[in-house]
Amino acid sequence: MTIQSAWQVIVSSRSGGGKARHDWPEIANLLKAKSIEFKESITDHAYHAIELARDAVRKGFRKFLVIGGDGAIHEVLNGLYSQTDVPPSDVTLGLIPVGSGNDWSRLHRIPSDYRQAVDLIAEAETHTRVQDVARVHTLMDGKPYCRYMMNIGGLGFDSEVCHRFDLAKERGHAGDRQYLKSLLSGFLSYKPLRFRVSVDGQEFYRGSAFSVALGIGQYCGGGMRQTPDAVPDDGLINVTVVGKLSKWKFLSKVPSLFKGDIYRHKEVLHTTGRQVEISAAPYSYMEVDGEPVGITPVRVEVIPAGIRVVSNL
Repeated sequence: MTIQSAWQVIVSSRSGGGKARHDWPEIANLLKAKSIEFKESITDHAYHAIELARDAVRKGFRKFLVIGGDGAIHEVLNGLYSQTDVPPSDVTLGLIPVGSGNDWSRLHRIPSDYRQAVDLIAEAETHTRVQDVARVHTLMDGKPYCRYMMNIGGLGFDSEVCHRFDLAKERGHAGDRQYLKSLLSGFLSYKPLRFRVSVDGQEFYRGSAFSVALGIGQYCGGGMRQTPDAVPDDGLINVTVVGKLSKWKFLSKVPSLFKGDIYRHKEVLHTTGRQVEISAAPYSYMEVDGEPVGITPVRVEVIPAGIRVVSNL
């Protein structure tokens, strides 16, 4: 197999409500202006990026550039981790952020301006770093299921909203307005669940909780910081439990989520570890990087230095 020097570009047709596909010609011209060699593929259905990434590895590509958002780069990561031709850590992964939340790119300070983001790709040899990845085990349709995470996962309220939004997308409704509808309906109907959270084999929390967040990165939901102390390359998963509180009291704490000082509230507990196990009564949905990935019980384990990424940190 010949190793390709070019970038494999994967354009997500769904990211940003179709904005990534619409803006791709503009981005392609910027790449060409920087003499960046690439081959593009455009997704045409959900999870297509997983297949495209696997196929590109088999064809010798070792540099991947995603045109899209958090969901798109999540799919490419899972494509890299579901192939066996090369270790995923041998691959370099970059992003031009064209999504709705763009939380992973916020962590790595990747510019939202296309020209500046392309400049970063042009200088990738001096702007890469390794970051951790988390392996997430859940149940999907009653069967064991596994996905890989490069930013944040959640259970409880967050995952309920994600589940509702995913159902809406399946019916052909997407975009920021639909997400807000899912958020409102989820907020009005959600009831805290009982969770048991164990970290590195020791029980950390047992009781009613509004949400549980697991972070390799810090940002989710368009800039909220549920795991504000997370470091992407320290070999640890940050765990945040928002304990039992009323929905209206939760609303009063939303500013703290954006400020990054959520830990100052007494209802919020946090810790770090290398392996986390979570159960819920009766059960909780699980979302990873904003994508629904099944239900509890959940086991999450860190893969230190799991992928090399283009970063501006």
